[in-house]
Amino acid sequence: MLPVLTLAGLQFGRLLGGAVVAEAVFARPGVGRLVIDAILFKDYLLVQGVVLFVALTYAVVNLVVDLLYVWVDPRIRYT
Repeated sequence: MLPVLTLAGLQFGRLLGGAVVAEAVFARPGVGRLVIDAILFKDYLLVQGVVLFVALTYAVVNLVVDLLYVWVDPRIRYT
């Protein structure tokens, strides 16, 4: 179960990256479209903010996955 949990956490990053492409191709509003528009208009502060948001979201998801390891496999202990 641990490898499945690990891959589920890593897939979240791919979903965030795929959102940029999907929103650009299908002209849907969202964070991906926001980044593309900010890059085109050279709004670097907005690009930095979105990159920070995505990075923090990815880090929090990985933290949750690491904490779920203890719940899934009680042999794992954090000291």
